Amino acid sequence: MRSIPLCLNVLFLLTCIVACGPERPSDILSDSQMEEVLYDYHAAKALGEVVSPSDKYKATLYYLNVFEKHHTNEEQFDSTLSWYSSHPEAFDKVYQKVIKRIQDEKAVLERSIAISGQGSSVTQSGDSVNIWSGMPMFSLTNHPYDNRISFDYENDANYEESDTLHFNARFRYFHVKNQQINSDEAAVMALSIRYRNDSIINEIHHIYNDGKHTLTLHSDDNGRIRKVYGFIYLPKQSENRILLVDSVSLIRMHAKER
Repeated sequence: MRSIPLCLNVLFLLTCIVACGPERPSDILSDSQMEEVLYDYHAAKALGEVVSPSDKYKATLYYLNVFEKHHTNEEQFDSTLSWYSSHPEAFDKVYQKVIKRIQDEKAVLERSIAISGQGSSVTQSGDSVNIWSGMPMFSLTNHPYDNRISFDYENDANYEESDTLHFNARFRYFHVKNQQINSDEAAVMALSIRYRNDSIINEIHHIYNDGKHTLTLHSDDNGRIRKVYGFIYLPKQSENRILLVDSVSLIRMHAKER
């Protein structure tokens, strides 16, 4: 009979371990804290990308304000990201919540524009503009239904002959083991341009390392663009790997701006 209380204690401890999830050091942000920081961090990044070149110092202030608001700092933020790199399932749960909040916010804004009658299928005019209309941040996983994002933009009145396109994105792999990405599992980013004469140019790049990557396409001979399209794809992985993609942009530049 004395063994019954002991078994109950062991069962209780095991239940607590399962319920608490992976052990987290005391200096690492909790899931709820990280969700709030990531959400505001995205907002700060969006603000920083639209300031004028002479005010670029403000982008740094936006990030510092996020850390100050949540009583943390860049070192703790980076340490938390490093911890999540060894716990991709936990990170995916947090990040999916952040993405949903951003998607909900974007949907509300689009509905407001539609109601006010200000919506338009024409891109912004100007010599150098970001024509990306999708989410600027997302994650790709090992699942077939969640391993690819693609885009397809038709030509409009703001495209000109010999436009240059820059497809930019920042990548970070989160995986179970800190292994080098091999060629079969490296993410792929692609950019293509179809011109009115039906000629096509494209560029494909494999992502082996974390960091910012850019694809650039331009042509002086093919004339006006008919369509711009491309994708980011994460092939089947041997590990339960997650790919975080943010700072996504597609910059269209007129020829005189090169």
